[in-house]
Amino acid sequence: METRRGILKKTLGGAALLAAAGAVPLALRRTALREVPAGRKLAFFTPAEYSIFAAVADRVLAAPPELAGAPTPAQVEVALKADAFLAGLPAHDAKEFKQLLALFDNALFSLVMGGAPTPFTQKEPEQQDAQLRDWSRSRLAVRRSGYQALKRLIGSVYYGSPATYASVGYPGPPDVSAVKAALDRR
Repeated sequence: METRRGILKKTLGGAALLAAAGAVPLALRRTALREVPAGRKLAFFTPAEYSIFAAVADRVLAAPPELAGAPTPAQVEVALKADAFLAGLPAHDAKEFKQLLALFDNALFSLVMGGAPTPFTQKEPEQQDAQLRDWSRSRLAVRRSGYQALKRLIGSVYYGSPATYASVGYPGPPDVSAVKAALDRR
């Protein structure tokens, strides 16, 4: 005759195995990859990380109606410019940033956090916007700070590009060539 403790161990162990077996397909869902523009090579991102970053940039920079003529993140090459910028990160910081991107696109983590069991890169735009909102308002500091890091980097790269100046009414940096020429004549 089996004891209650033995039954409980088997029951909890079985439940854990079933949970793990059910989680494996979620954990193995893959990132929807994007093509890197022809002739360009990635210096920091893997193709999956590039795809995740580009997908987040598309949603963070989804143009409101008043900026309908603004260039898209792809036209500005936000993900490629971020790749070049991040290539100089120290190893520890690079590892943490890459972990953030992997967590952002992880279907199992999304499910555990109450979202759809789908990687970010495979979600519909409305679902992606909901995930971004969830991360921005989360009780978990890693989600809030991760969202802020992505949003700020994306915004800096995008709005730092001369291609975006006109869409936000910025005439560009002042022309200082006349001042420089006058100083050179002295």
